[in-house]
Amino acid sequence: MLRLDKQNADDDNLLLRQIFAGDERAFNQMYYQTNKNIYNAIMAYVKNEHIAIELVQQVYVKFWNNRQKLKGVQNLKDYLFIIAKNLTLDHFKKVTKETKFFAELTLRGSDVVNTTDEKIEQIEYDKLLQNAIGQLPPQQKEAWLLVNEQELSYAEIAEKMNVSKLTVKRHLELSRKSVRDYFKSHIDTAISLSFLAVLIIFFS
Repeated sequence: MLRLDKQNADDDNLLLRQIFAGDERAFNQMYYQTNKNIYNAIMAYVKNEHIAIELVQQVYVKFWNNRQKLKGVQNLKDYLFIIAKNLTLDHFKKVTKETKFFAELTLRGSDVVNTTDEKIEQIEYDKLLQNAIGQLPPQQKEAWLLVNEQELSYAEIAEKMNVSKLTVKRHLELSRKSVRDYFKSHIDTAISLSFLAVLIIFFS
């Protein structure tokens, strides 16, 4: 048993050295040997096949892009699981931030606006948001409106648009980035700086 473990460790160390040197065949070999375990580990947390597959891809892209840091790595599998854990945590942080932001949008839309300043802010905000949505490509715009105005799920949007849920997710990611960038590029609007700062925090 100890001899087998040593052989596995030696094989992993050889792969690490080869990948460090830029050997794509060694990288592919490592991927096929490890991706199932990485997928299972991520899937245990995210509970979503499409998200898990996307995160697995990110793990190996990050591994390859950072291969020059492999010289100090002692255990290949542990290193992969650390990357997977960090990317999974980043995913949940992003989901939490987006949920918080859109909850804020819903609250602002439903609150009664009383003061003159608040009414002006609301009008300017609505104008900015409509302009931001209006400049989106057709499919991104449709996905945005379906999720934010009709409150459809990813599965419902995918069926309505005749695309995969992963494609829906991508459309929404791109549309949110475009809206965020639009707000940031229009910082000189009549919206108060304090309110705009909140928007930038939520969209960052």
